[in-house]
Amino acid sequence: MNRWVGLILALLFFQGCQVYQEVKFEKVRQLQFEEFDNSSIKGSLRVTIDNPNWYAVEITAAEIDLGLQGRKVARVNLAESITVPKHSKNEYLLKISGTDAQLDAAILSAFSILFSDEIIISGEGYVEGKALKISKEVPIKFEYPIKKADLKKKKS
Repeated sequence: MNRWVGLILALLFFQGCQVYQEVKFEKVRQLQFEEFDNSSIKGSLRVTIDNPNWYAVEITAAEIDLGLQGRKVARVNLAESITVPKHSKNEYLLKISGTDAQLDAAILSAFSILFSDEIIISGEGYVEGKALKISKEVPIKFEYPIKKADLKKKKS
């Protein structure tokens, strides 16, 4: 009986404590393409991630519809998982890849990019994280202006 009372008190205690706080994707600063054609896309996103939790979170998967200047150009996935340390706010390079590239939309976006100093990069989808042996899928939606100089194709 005492064991059950202790278990209920522990549950109430942990319920009162904020055990999990959302990990925030605060800023997309750069988008780089290594490969972009009608069959595939590979590249990276430089993002600021804030983990306010008392434990590290591993970002294990993502599926994001990536857009430039309001046009969907690709559906990308996270190519490599990353670990975000506890109580941290840092910039990370997320490696992305996908097979649903829409080169025509990217070309149309490129024409509008020629006449502006900033490019609007957008994304909508989900990110999956894992902490304390529990996985959680979190919807993500972002739209950020980035400087044209930060939109690069890596030189081979």
